[in-house]
Amino acid sequence: MSYPVIGKAEARAYLGAITSAVEADAEPPAPPEPRSNDAGPDEDWDGIATEIFARLDKARVAADDKGQNSGSYFEVVAGPEIHAVLPDHPALADPEFWIWLALVPCASIVRWRYGEGNNTRNFGLGGPGENFMYRLWLRAEIGYFEESDDVYALARVGDIDFWRSHVFRQGYGDVRHFVRALVRYQFPADNGGKPRLKTVEIRELAKRLKRARSNLMFELMTMERASQFIESEWETLAFESA
Repeated sequence: MSYPVIGKAEARAYLGAITSAVEADAEPPAPPEPRSNDAGPDEDWDGIATEIFARLDKARVAADDKGQNSGSYFEVVAGPEIHAVLPDHPALADPEFWIWLALVPCASIVRWRYGEGNNTRNFGLGGPGENFMYRLWLRAEIGYFEESDDVYALARVGDIDFWRSHVFRQGYGDVRHFVRALVRYQFPADNGGKPRLKTVEIRELAKRLKRARSNLMFELMTMERASQFIESEWETLAFESA
């Protein structure tokens, strides 16, 4: 065995059975048995999952103490925690691995965050980028900058809307150093983690960068060049909007 996976059809049937059990006030079914994907080296996935749950549950308890902003606080804390535990492994590129992680070891975390109803996409039944566990990991993966004293500093800035709307769902979201440049531009280090641009402004800048992505290979930009490009695009946009 290399790593555990659960497919969408199995997950959908299981979540449907849970809903039926709740409606009938019956005992919920057991989670589906994961299949195995043989790619990559063997790891102690049960041990890894146990450690991830322990760290996320600790963050959940701390978030509950924070009150109404608990969701944002949790995601800031949880991303680095899950990223620090998971090994560099082919499993991380497999949506069915993330379904297993969300549906079995970390199901109670997903339900705490999004409730019992209408949350199947957070278990990975929508697009693969909607899986809650994957999103937590991806935010930390993008924000991870080993040249920084705090390697997760970039992952800790920004709210949920910034990451989902202006990073995960944009075509440039898979160009790590470009996104890091955007995060550093929007949240300057000397501004106490506060955003440089207003929501409507960063939304328009994201649209402009998305259009530019169709003609430019962001992958070939250095982080410094990406920073210069983002700044010049905003200056042009601000001038045109004046």
